[in-house]
Amino acid sequence: MTDRAILGSWALATDGRDGSGAGHHAEVNGRVTFGSSADPAVARDVARFDGDGRLEVDAEIALGSSEFTLTAWIRAPIDARTSLGDLAALFDPEGRRGFSIGLHHSSPCGNHGNDRNLFFGIDAGSEVRWSDLGRPSPSTIMVCALAAFEGDLYAATWESGASEIGGVYRLDGEAWTDCGTPGGANAVTRLAVHRGHLYAGSSRLRGGGSGMPDSTNDRPGGHVFRFEGGTGWSDRGGLEGADSIAGLVPFAGDLYAIPMYSEGLFRLDDGGPTACGTPGRRLLALGVHRGALLGAGNDHADVASAIAQTAAGIVVPPRSEDGGGGMFRFDPDVGWSGLGLQPDTTQVYSIETYDGGLFIGTWPNGLVFRHGGDDRWVSQGRLGNDTEVMNLLAYQGKLYGGTLPGAAVHRFDGPDMWPRVGVLDTTPDVRYRRAASMVVHDGRLVCGTLPSGRVHAMRVGLMATGDAALPEGWRHVAAVRRRDGVELFVGGVRVGRAGDDRTAPNMDLGSGSLVLGGGPRGGFEGELADVELHAAALDVADIARLAARSPGDA
Repeated sequence: MTDRAILGSWALATDGRDGSGAGHHAEVNGRVTFGSSADPAVARDVARFDGDGRLEVDAEIALGSSEFTLTAWIRAPIDARTSLGDLAALFDPEGRRGFSIGLHHSSPCGNHGNDRNLFFGIDAGSEVRWSDLGRPSPSTIMVCALAAFEGDLYAATWESGASEIGGVYRLDGEAWTDCGTPGGANAVTRLAVHRGHLYAGSSRLRGGGSGMPDSTNDRPGGHVFRFEGGTGWSDRGGLEGADSIAGLVPFAGDLYAIPMYSEGLFRLDDGGPTACGTPGRRLLALGVHRGALLGAGNDHADVASAIAQTAAGIVVPPRSEDGGGGMFRFDPDVGWSGLGLQPDTTQVYSIETYDGGLFIGTWPNGLVFRHGGDDRWVSQGRLGNDTEVMNLLAYQGKLYGGTLPGAAVHRFDGPDMWPRVGVLDTTPDVRYRRAASMVVHDGRLVCGTLPSGRVHAMRVGLMATGDAALPEGWRHVAAVRRRDGVELFVGGVRVGRAGDDRTAPNMDLGSGSLVLGGGPRGGFEGELADVELHAAALDVADIARLAARSPGDA
């Protein structure tokens, strides 16, 4: 390996200067600090990012259809208080052209399916490609939650039929493997990957809220379970007074849960769930954004009445003329505080970070809002004619939303611009169809549905993903664009690949300004050192040699 192919080399010890001689110096935009690593074993200064700053290269870099490799040493906090964000990018969101590398760490609709999953994606305005991954079981009516865990894709289900017991399934090739029925209620509504384990929340779902008949299985849920392998699950405790789980999300090292039909937030620890109070209304989802644990509000105080009206197609009015739904912030040391209500809204279903901002999806007008600071919310438009935005998930440099009653997926191209990119459930003679759950796995955006109970996967461009959580501590990562696809390495070992012999060689990524510590989703939370951009596809031996060093080695 020689240095003549290096387009830029940024040590990031004291500033963003390019040490390669190419003159691609990076300027600080926002808050970036240089100094000692939080890891005392690293005896050199590094760049520290907190999500509010990034480094921008002050000259355009042309990538086109050429091969290249980006390598870096990174350290992402294991006890994250943010969505972790993007490590580097050269990407034009308007044209959907360029590349980005970062960490999927997301909780759409209160389900934490991506936990510290590294990704590297390229796109050049390519067409959406859908595939059908099947139905977890013959009696599945809703895929309530999805998760990428230890490389595999897991689905949590609501079941009808003879048993009506919700379960968890793993996709093995083209078939779904039964991984057990934690709790025995009619549904497993949430999954969360946390500290090397897969957790599940059991629920007694009431069918009227989805326009479905009530289940004959009346066994209550409201418990959180940990997967022990095979079909085994250990009960980690039940939420007091609850028979359901609406959110299951890690924050600052702890796992938090909320019930669906009652109020309250609970922290899960070795002693079982601990009550953390309530913001004064039911919550429908949990999420994390820029150091805060957030709760998504629900105006529907009388559960039975609200479900009956929803089943009949009647829209429950908001509590206040000032708006409804509401977003709330929880501080473990202080408690709850309000972030404002939203107009034309009674329920907030989804929470996601994109473009550095906080986005939420709502009912009953299918609107997405962006937080405008303090208690202000700015409408970003409606997703077609649908009435509920169940999921919001950043993928391949763009934001996507899944809806009810059309079970559609839309892409965010700017305020009031939400082109539809797929319809996933066309079951006839039903009131509601849901694009009910989302996760990123195997380089694809994966979505589960109601009432067909199927799983679909969308690919845009090419993306390689590490579908196991990035290990704690400093890690060497490498993103490689080759003629026939993209590859992703951690510690010199390939963890993901995506290839397409037809389109990959001709995918023109254009040119633009390289960003370090940020990208289309948002700013990185963590530490970076020794970033290099090579105008060549490094081979495996070269990547392994770089990974064998430590940050700061010559």
